[in-house]
Amino acid sequence: MGGAATLLTSWAIGRLVQRDPVTRRSRQLYEYCHEHRSAALSRRLDPVTTIGGYSVIGSFSVLVGAILAYDRRKWTPLPLLIGGVVAEVYLQKALKRLVRGTKPPADSSVGPPGDYPSGGAARTVITFGLLAHLLTQRWGSPAERRVIWSIVAALVAAQGGSRLYLGRHWPEDVAGGWLFGWLVLRTLTRVDEIVSAGTGQG
Repeated sequence: MGGAATLLTSWAIGRLVQRDPVTRRSRQLYEYCHEHRSAALSRRLDPVTTIGGYSVIGSFSVLVGAILAYDRRKWTPLPLLIGGVVAEVYLQKALKRLVRGTKPPADSSVGPPGDYPSGGAARTVITFGLLAHLLTQRWGSPAERRVIWSIVAALVAAQGGSRLYLGRHWPEDVAGGWLFGWLVLRTLTRVDEIVSAGTGQG
């Protein structure tokens, strides 16, 4: 049900942002970033944008998932993190076919351009958001929660912003990736809550 709701909501938003009033403003923002792009800053942002790459996210999910599973003496974190990557891959492919968004021109993109939604933005939200959810179960004071979620928010903003600055995605692709990732994340955290309640552990 969570996957269906995610796909339906992201598809509806994807179709909505293809409308002229949205794309006109989006292209203006894209062109502004393109015209004011700095070569030095682009070089620094190139590694940032790879945070959402499959190789980074996949390796990170397995490593951190195993560490958290060992620490909690439960293997739930590992399948949750891997499940997040798998859900993103297959739902994103279906979403791209349904929405059929456009890609920015290759000559204005530093690196290969992508379409709606930004998979890297979605994967960053899913993986680091799920990690924050798991960590705040151990460090749950208000101050600790704020620190953990602030770090995640900074990572998400930096990775998504780098996609726009480097010209690899339209602004609506990045925003759509964040929304898509958040919906997948909410489904995964709900699954974890149900499993924890079923085993009598919060």
